[in-house]
Amino acid sequence: MINPKGFKAASVAALTLLSCSLLSVQAIAQNKEPPVKSKAALSDQPKPMVPETVIGPRNGPLIEFGDLFLSTGRLNDPLVLPSGAVWNPSLWIFGSYRAALQSVNHNNREAHTEAVNRLDVVANLQLSGTERIVVGVTPLHDSGDFSRYVFDGTKENEGGHSAAGAHISTAFAEFELAELFPNLDRNDELPLDIGFAVGRQKIEFQDSFLVNDTIDSIGIVKNNLLLSGTSNTRITFLYGWDEIHRGNNKEDKDARLYGLFTSYDLAKTSIDVDMIYIDSTDNINAQHYGDSLHLGIAAAQRVGLWNTEARLLASQGLDTDSAAANDGVLLYLETSTSFPGAPHIFYANGFIGEGEFTSASRAGTAGGPLGRTGLLFSSANLGEFGAPLNNRGQDTVGGAVGYQMFFGVKKRLTFEAGGVADRENKDRGGFGVAARYSYKLSRHFIMNLGGYLVESEDAKGTGYGLRSELEVKF
Repeated sequence: MINPKGFKAASVAALTLLSCSLLSVQAIAQNKEPPVKSKAALSDQPKPMVPETVIGPRNGPLIEFGDLFLSTGRLNDPLVLPSGAVWNPSLWIFGSYRAALQSVNHNNREAHTEAVNRLDVVANLQLSGTERIVVGVTPLHDSGDFSRYVFDGTKENEGGHSAAGAHISTAFAEFELAELFPNLDRNDELPLDIGFAVGRQKIEFQDSFLVNDTIDSIGIVKNNLLLSGTSNTRITFLYGWDEIHRGNNKEDKDARLYGLFTSYDLAKTSIDVDMIYIDSTDNINAQHYGDSLHLGIAAAQRVGLWNTEARLLASQGLDTDSAAANDGVLLYLETSTSFPGAPHIFYANGFIGEGEFTSASRAGTAGGPLGRTGLLFSSANLGEFGAPLNNRGQDTVGGAVGYQMFFGVKKRLTFEAGGVADRENKDRGGFGVAARYSYKLSRHFIMNLGGYLVESEDAKGTGYGLRSELEVKF
């Protein structure tokens, strides 16, 4: 027979022992060392806002009406349209002025020394975060024709030349369907996040390898498509009807451009797959260069400490082959990295071309598709200071290595060496070295100094280029 008093005493003892055990476990858990955090982990402690006195004064545009650009404070009262759209109209007028003194002497031509300038002014009417109207003018140049004074050059070029005029370089409107007509889908359930842009606008695809031009066009883009294995997919359709410059940088007034561009964000890489068809008559004497097809595939990713990018591009001339539209393939590889303890960047880029690859559309000042390779392959986009080495990539193999150093936020110095080998003995090879120094003089003024030395197969002796440029941003 169980003794009630003994059972009660045993129960009390068991509960006491269990409570002590739980308290011991809790104490051990509280005294346990926290797990080691990754160095890349964000802090759990909030940081206060940086005072405006520390940030410094705002660099506003030249002229602004409505809500101020990148300012603080209360926004103006919005306009609510019958469609449900909410607009805060603001007009911002900004731009840049570039003036350079530069001299070049290579590529089997007379030495050329000039003072040249350009002015780019843009008016941006911002209606909302996704709706705006943009108009830009270039009053001192028209495409590749610049206002300048030539001190030394061919007799017909020496002296002053003005390209002043009301040249409209940009004029387009862009908007998003869901933001323009939010009443169509108050619960945000329909796939209406479709963007439109129509007018004369800057078009770049495949990092300017496939297209680098300002074209009268309409673009339609669908974002946020979730396909299996991707975090985001974007599809863009583009139709261009005027201001189309072909692969030789010359305008084809009869050309029409049709493009389909897709972008996929995966876990470890981003992939772009693009296709363009150019429709034009086949009459080279009238600068109508016929039909052509252009393809591009790119993958950008980080491998260890290296940023890497690979591109495969192809073109097919469907009528008479020419410098504007031809058959060829171009493979391009780009790598860069920074070193511990220094904010500097080392880069090594290379390419190989098979056949006569041509871009679908390239502006008159854009040069060839390989400008991204480095200083030796890019032009100043101002006057006669073009790319020191062949940047077309047609039946050639080449590349560049460089080191870019940053000294605070005001100074930047870049050294580079590179070369091109011609695979078809057409005197398109060469090698050289280049340097560029940029210094921020004040909030709006930047000084750029640069030069190069090259040995080219199509030139006699060593070629050189020197330039100094003052850039004003307003």
